[in-house]
Amino acid sequence: MSGAHVMPRIPLRVRIGDLRSDPLVLNSAFLMLTTVLGAGSGFLFWLIVARLYPTAEVGRASSLLSSVALLSYFSLFGFSTALVRFLPISRNRAEDTGTAISAVSVCSIVVNLGYVVIGPWLAHDLGFIRDSLTHVLLFTLLAGGAAVNLLTDSIFVAERATKANLLINGVLMSVAKLALPAVAVSFGSFGIFAASGVASTLAAVVSIVVIRRHLHIRVRARISWAALRNMISYSLSTYLSGTLNLIPQIALPIIVLHQLGPVVAAVYFVAFQISNMVSSASYAIGESLFAEGSHESRSLRALAARSAGLMLAVTGTAVVLVIALTQPILRLFGADYADTGATTLILFTVSSLAVAFNTWASFLCRVTGQLQALVVANVAYLITVIGVALWMVPHGLTWAAIAWGAGNLVSGLVAGIALLGPPFGNVNWNE
Repeated sequence: MSGAHVMPRIPLRVRIGDLRSDPLVLNSAFLMLTTVLGAGSGFLFWLIVARLYPTAEVGRASSLLSSVALLSYFSLFGFSTALVRFLPISRNRAEDTGTAISAVSVCSIVVNLGYVVIGPWLAHDLGFIRDSLTHVLLFTLLAGGAAVNLLTDSIFVAERATKANLLINGVLMSVAKLALPAVAVSFGSFGIFAASGVASTLAAVVSIVVIRRHLHIRVRARISWAALRNMISYSLSTYLSGTLNLIPQIALPIIVLHQLGPVVAAVYFVAFQISNMVSSASYAIGESLFAEGSHESRSLRALAARSAGLMLAVTGTAVVLVIALTQPILRLFGADYADTGATTLILFTVSSLAVAFNTWASFLCRVTGQLQALVVANVAYLITVIGVALWMVPHGLTWAAIAWGAGNLVSGLVAGIALLGPPFGNVNWNE
């Protein structure tokens, strides 16, 4: 048609070049690769441990390491999120970073020592962590190292240095984690814990060295009260919302176990873990969105649209693949899983789209400072997941997946309403 405006066609190599230079895409890719390597090394770690250690020792160690994962989160007190939000615009990166690392280190000592006292009382089989003063000190140190390592991950995200994080946590820590179990066999359950803990602590130490030398942030072991005041309100708000988000993840398997028994609970565990791997892509893209939005380098509207498109493309592709391969995947775990878990896995996998939406809206709330909305969204998420699960799970395992998807959808909608304006405030999307 004469006179019609024809848009120029952009060559494929130019489009690929644009993607390779896009911080959102690049950092998301490095974070996803780190997750994949971590999951793979974790699987091999337990495979090695199962061959080297008695089953009872493996059981005790797995319970302890699951507890350490929670202790590490509680030790962070939201400082990991606060650093991603404030470090890109900070005028004193060294003071803010040193304060966060020092505060988390102190918190982890208190939390871990508290667990040494309480943990064995709650579960008698964990009494080995206080068999000697050496065990107590090593547990406190290594569990603290795991917490600090989680914090340094956030520093790399904030500084757009996720490639370094990939090399340290994806490669170095994985290699150390796989090499250490063989030399710790004589220490039993504590040896399994120590193998994982030493790997995490080594990664934390190397991360701090890289932060000092390559990111040029002169970290010092001291707490600046001015830096603490600047971050504490934000960190505690995100800590509260994160804790609310964590409760259903802990409660849902307990509800399934109580209502449907251990066999069905095993099917739930497998289905949820597979769907969680699908959702890991949206978590990685969300972290990258958070960092890019905190840098304020471009229109938030454009960044939100691009991150939403990327989440939909990656998560949607993964959902289609898992649904198509549901039966072969479940047969890897056994015929019982394939016979009874197919519908549950499909529903959990489809729910990954709701998880992606919730992740996208929640990270945008963090960027725009809509912390009250974030807390309200997670309250809605908690009530929906727990409420539907308690009401409907007795009628079948598929309702656990429906509860999970519904909770994430409701939470995403609440956060999305906040981003549109009242009642939580107007957002200037163009700054």
